[in-house]
Amino acid sequence: PEEIVWRTERNRLYEICELAARFFEKQLEASSIGREAKKYLLARGITEESIIKWRLGYSPDTWESLSDFLVDKGYKREEIVKAGLAVEKENIRGDSYDRFRGRIIFPIFDLNSQPVGFGGRVFKDKDKAEVAKYVNTPNTILYDKSRILYGLDRAKVEIRKQDSCILVEGYTDVIMAHQAGTTNVIATSGTALTHFQLKILKRYTENLILGFDMDIAGQSATKRGIDLAQALGFNL
Repeated sequence: PEEIVWRTERNRLYEICELAARFFEKQLEASSIGREAKKYLLARGITEESIIKWRLGYSPDTWESLSDFLVDKGYKREEIVKAGLAVEKENIRGDSYDRFRGRIIFPIFDLNSQPVGFGGRVFKDKDKAEVAKYVNTPNTILYDKSRILYGLDRAKVEIRKQDSCILVEGYTDVIMAHQAGTTNVIATSGTALTHFQLKILKRYTENLILGFDMDIAGQSATKRGIDLAQALGFNL
């Protein structure tokens, strides 16, 4: 019975993430600020086709519109918190607010191309100074950032075929590379390469090409990643 409860909980969280992804996708078309966000993406060189393919979206700058939408669909607020899409208010059990507000949304997929987490990026200049550039889903039952590689669901066949994988840092780096026809590219989603991620990659190739940013953070992440990958026998 415990196993069944665990399975149904997982399934409900999958459903919540899928519905949230659809909600965000719709906002990119349906709201005026969403259309502005879309214009911003197109101006950055991401094509209409890529927006659809990678299921990019927009989260309205409101406190509860996603949560209200999901509650309407029959999910509990605690479940929405468990999926990482809402944050529980301090000291108030059962009351929460949306985690992603006023951001462009990048769904993060598991190996079966199911959304399990989300990254949200500000795109308006006035917001950039005030808040964190990126907000990400915290670790949940479905999403563990130390084990997920962005884009691997789409890149794995090509990685095997070419017997090499190009690792970059960000979502847009992956999308732009795939758009340009280089489809063995994936991202670490802003974390330093982990032992778990490298173990997963080992199933597909032992040849890694690192394309991290050359800022200080990028350099130290690269260095840690190189040491770890060499210890596991990768060619870099």
